[in-house]
Amino acid sequence: MPEQPDAPAPLRGVRVVELAHWAAGPAAGGVLADWGADVVKVEPPEGDPMRHLFGRPTGTDDGPVRHAPSFSAMNRAKRSVAVDLAAADGRALFEALLERADVFLTNVRPAALERLGLAPDAVRRRFGRLVYCSVSAYGWEGPARDDAGYDLAGFFARSGVLHQLTPPGASPSPYMNGMGDLFTAMSAVAGILAALQERHRTGRGRFVEATLLRTGLWSMAGELSLAASGGNPRPVADRTDSATPLFNVYRAGDDRWFVLVGVEADRHLTAVLRALDLAHLLEDERFNSGAAVRRHRQAFIAVLDERLATRSLAEWAERFAAEDVWWAPVQTPAEAAADPQGEAAGAWVDYDNGAGRAVDAPIRFDGHDRRTTADAPQLGAHTAELRRELGLDREDR
Repeated sequence: MPEQPDAPAPLRGVRVVELAHWAAGPAAGGVLADWGADVVKVEPPEGDPMRHLFGRPTGTDDGPVRHAPSFSAMNRAKRSVAVDLAAADGRALFEALLERADVFLTNVRPAALERLGLAPDAVRRRFGRLVYCSVSAYGWEGPARDDAGYDLAGFFARSGVLHQLTPPGASPSPYMNGMGDLFTAMSAVAGILAALQERHRTGRGRFVEATLLRTGLWSMAGELSLAASGGNPRPVADRTDSATPLFNVYRAGDDRWFVLVGVEADRHLTAVLRALDLAHLLEDERFNSGAAVRRHRQAFIAVLDERLATRSLAEWAERFAAEDVWWAPVQTPAEAAADPQGEAAGAWVDYDNGAGRAVDAPIRFDGHDRRTTADAPQLGAHTAELRRELGLDREDR
């Protein structure tokens, strides 16, 4: 990467007030904090409920604390304020934070925000320069606007993603919660940055909305656009009947799974067959072109399965490299965490309190190649600090 010593974090000087809990909203705030924004997490006195899940004991110089890796991954390097928004002093602190902020980020449901007097129109009438970003399951309009919708519901199930990930005859499986939240969070970040750029020109903020449902629908844009236009999306198929056998999942002789990514069958067919010592199949009219392989896909996949079972994945990897076959291993989380390519790509950051490592936000900026980060704050750790910064402890206030 180009050298740019001591470049500041790109969002340094941007102030964000985050009224959010669980995953999608805090993850958006976490990316902004990773990129240098001052993110103030406003929590109820009992704290974000995610603080209390997935924790493990971790020792520090001050004694044992409870460190929840999932919570820390989405809330690191923020400042925490614990307030009761229904109380006069808590509301005063919150209003003072909004007055000084560039961005208000929330994933509280619309009806609850309206009860708090924090609907978009009400807030933006008072703070015209504020970028107001709402992250929700289904948005501010429509019959489902106040429905609960974690990513399993809004992103995976209702959008069609879960259906397309389920092979014929199998039951839909509840995939890892959090994936749809993170995709939605990054959509929210993109919207926030676009609105901030516009504010440079106009001096006015804007309402920005990101939803689990729309992000899920966007991830299915090809299939859904075809369906909405009267077409028939490709049905889900088992790997043994994949219409794209060179763009498929296979298992080596040591039980290791991997993917072939020969997306252009005619371009990649010869290299794959050479690597597998099956070049003679190019003389078989069933397998001598991409179209032929597609027509006879079950037989072709069965031939590859039989051949791949004769060697370990490490052995096939050497042969794939020799023939420039495009492929990748299907890795476990432990293997992905130890992958040297992730390290080289700058994917990891260490907590400065020794609590472990975490995946960094997925964008890299030259000159801002950090190695450590602050952990997530303890509940309310910065309440007194921010009251002093905002002048709320002065006698005349």
